[in-house]
Amino acid sequence: MSMKNSLLCLVVLVLMAAVPAMAQEQDNLRWRGFETNRFWDNWEIAAAGGISSLSVANRDGVKAPGKFFDRVGWNANIAVTKWIVPTLGMRLQVDGGEFRNYSFDRDSYGGGIFKTPYLYVHGDILVNMSNWIGGYNPNRLYSAVSYMGFGYTAMSWTKASAGGYNGEYAFTAGLLNKFRVAPSWDIELDLRSWLFAEASLPRQIRGGGRYAIAMTATVGVAYRFGQREWSPAYPQVEVDGYVAAIMTLEDDLIVAEQRLVEADKEIATLNSKNRALQGEVARCHAEVAEAEEITSECAVFFTIGEATLTDYARATLESYVEQMSEGNTLITVTGYADSETGSAARNEQLSKMRAEAVEAYLVDAGIPASRITTTWVGDTAIAFASPNTPLVNRCVIIK
Repeated sequence: MSMKNSLLCLVVLVLMAAVPAMAQEQDNLRWRGFETNRFWDNWEIAAAGGISSLSVANRDGVKAPGKFFDRVGWNANIAVTKWIVPTLGMRLQVDGGEFRNYSFDRDSYGGGIFKTPYLYVHGDILVNMSNWIGGYNPNRLYSAVSYMGFGYTAMSWTKASAGGYNGEYAFTAGLLNKFRVAPSWDIELDLRSWLFAEASLPRQIRGGGRYAIAMTATVGVAYRFGQREWSPAYPQVEVDGYVAAIMTLEDDLIVAEQRLVEADKEIATLNSKNRALQGEVARCHAEVAEAEEITSECAVFFTIGEATLTDYARATLESYVEQMSEGNTLITVTGYADSETGSAARNEQLSKMRAEAVEAYLVDAGIPASRITTTWVGDTAIAFASPNTPLVNRCVIIK
């Protein structure tokens, strides 16, 4: 198995162990609810050591010569990290070590190991995936931190190394596994690779491709100094108060929705009653119309609390004017109001306004004002003995 495949398997195993640990984090505030720290808070210094391997392009389909463990070199590094928020940090790291490779062309360069020393300085952006996914937890024992970065690598500067000194810019990416062993101390397993141009390597170990990939696996310790925890942006008591207020509003909304449903039912019931009353009014109007034909009297009905002639009232008066326009018969106009609604003073005024409205219509229709006598009784008398209802007492009787 190649070094690349070995590191890939190790990354998969670590992620499989990390997912259940992050899934257990519940009921924690997310990182957005925390304040950014001061400059001297949440710094880390780390040192580690481990193995390294250099993978170059295969030449003519031939795999890299030599056994795997013979091609494993060493790596050591130191790093300084500053965490900005519980999920985001910046790191400056210096890697040093040695690659060990065999040449593809043994006839030209021999069959021995070519040792290539290197020094890699890079800056990285770190994302704490455990805090991002599971929420910030100061007591978390394991954190998975992914990162990407950019830097400069220098190789082959010693007399014993193959080729001559060369340097190249490189991109790096990896997974940093942090295991908390004390409030200020972590054990770190860092799985990293970086990519750079193969042309920067000694000719003896080039595979003929465009890029080379270096991989490292290191174990070390990290010490965090300054303030090590994060302060919530709001005190927990305030957060609890906000949550309780939201729950209360949700309960009030449910009650309001129930009341709205009940109100809709009540409106439907009132609409049904209104239709029944309209039918009763129509029957009363029919009875009044029949009485007009027999007695030559006229009754004009009004809406509750109103003194304005409706279209129906105007139609009734128009028919009455056709009958009474001829001759000199005296006409008495009497206004009424029902006693079930309004005060006596208001009903007195309302019956007067109704009577005057009818009088004005008759005069405008051509009946001389000298033939008309206008009176009003408020709610002191009823217009009809039967049916004696408020609806029919909101009227003006013309005799």
